[in-house]
Amino acid sequence: MKTPPIVSPQEWDEARDRLLVKEKELTRARDAMAAQRRRMPWMAVEEDYRFQGPNGPASLLDLFEGRRQLIVYRAFYGPEVTTYATVVSRS
Repeated sequence: MKTPPIVSPQEWDEARDRLLVKEKELTRARDAMAAQRRRMPWMAVEEDYRFQGPNGPASLLDLFEGRRQLIVYRAFYGPEVTTYATVVSRS
């Protein structure tokens, strides 16, 4: 396995500074992409999705419970285990 060269502290600092410039460019690009994602248009949900909640059947709107954001975690197991979804509402 080829390892990086051993260099002086000054050379290391220069290499780190060059890398830091690239890391900041990457961060700015990632932030710009995230901003583009937030500006994506929305799409109406017209399907009448039904879920089994802790209090029985629930619609998608019921799951929000009046909140603006809904986070759904889904876990997948082997075929011998029933899959389920955990729903967390955030205000």
